[in-house]
Amino acid sequence: MKCIEPSYVKKFRCDGKICGARCCRDWRIIVDEDTYDKYSALKNPARDEIFRHTDWVEDEITNVDIMVIKLRKDGVCSFLDESDCLCSLQKKHGEEFLTAICQSFPRVTYQLDENFFEQSMTLTCPLAANLILMSNAPITFTESEKVTARAIIGFKKKITRPVEDFINLQMQAIQILQDRNFSINQRLKNLCEIFAELPPAEFDFKRHCETLTEIFIQTYGVELAQDKKLELLQNYSFNREKILAQVYEKFSNILENYLVNEFFMRCYPCAYSGGDFHNIKIFVTAFRLLEFALVLTAIAKKNVSLEEIIRLIYSVNDMIDHSQGGMEEIIDFAKNCSVENFVRQMLGV
Repeated sequence: MKCIEPSYVKKFRCDGKICGARCCRDWRIIVDEDTYDKYSALKNPARDEIFRHTDWVEDEITNVDIMVIKLRKDGVCSFLDESDCLCSLQKKHGEEFLTAICQSFPRVTYQLDENFFEQSMTLTCPLAANLILMSNAPITFTESEKVTARAIIGFKKKITRPVEDFINLQMQAIQILQDRNFSINQRLKNLCEIFAELPPAEFDFKRHCETLTEIFIQTYGVELAQDKKLELLQNYSFNREKILAQVYEKFSNILENYLVNEFFMRCYPCAYSGGDFHNIKIFVTAFRLLEFALVLTAIAKKNVSLEEIIRLIYSVNDMIDHSQGGMEEIIDFAKNCSVENFVRQMLGV
């Protein structure tokens, strides 16, 4: 068995006291079958006490009943001990009584075939975000024979080429994203060119701003009157060039690390159905949405500090991963946008 992972994975140590146990709040926690069996094997009153804090609900996707841990009225997991931000189940019964998702988070693990796994971390954990983004050195990758997470996503059916070829393609893309001889924008162009022949097209600044404004509004589910939409568009259009120049001058390593982690963690170019270049269009457009949010934040804050940009990155990822709709607007744009229009709106920067 081989597991490829960024070197930061082994450095991660969970500490709920630092982030306030953020992952134990407001998220649905599914009790997997193995953990359910461990709960059931306990003797009473311990067993009944655990199941008193669980419930059966119908999964919206599979329509199958699943067990979840109840949340308190304030959205906190029933088993979180807020005095020390630790799980009371783990303290009382051991780490093996954590659900698979609780034990694994923020690690994200894909099984590519019988022998190959990829394991990384999501930026929705503030501690992971700091560890991943703050490094001045490029992210490096290691190979091990152990998978440390219990929650594993089966990815065999999504890969349309031999696994070794898929991994080589990923690493080729990551090398492009880490090539500091080029600007971030040029790296994104170079990335696209290994997946499609790009036609020459001038940057359509007006359409770029209009498209991102609409994607932002729809992705965040914001209800805006027409005059407020226009104000949002004008603010972004007027401030974009100056603010992004400042951001890239100070934080290019953070944005590089973000791009590399996203590409590897979501298993691009096979993250979504629709083909390689469709995936690359999604990848680039999602990054442009982050740029849009950065500009708006800088306008509101009058500046963007290191802490602010990292907080914004993990909040944007949190929104994309866990909000209603998530990536739908970005995926729809990528699906309906021709190669030429995509170059004009998202690459001709």
